[in-house]
Amino acid sequence: MTEPPDDNLDHYALGFYAPSKGLSRDACPYAVGTEAHAQWTAGYDAAMKEEET
Repeated sequence: MTEPPDDNLDHYALGFYAPSKGLSRDACPYAVGTEAHAQWTAGYDAAMKEEET
């Protein structure tokens, strides 16, 4: 098994709501280079962009 099983978490949504929970972007709980990390940071960035508008 080369890929870990899907844990059924919506990593993008977790990242999107992280700023409202007081978490910083570097608090991402996933290892750099993983799909989960990319989704979490994309969600976080989207939330920050939405806050700016």
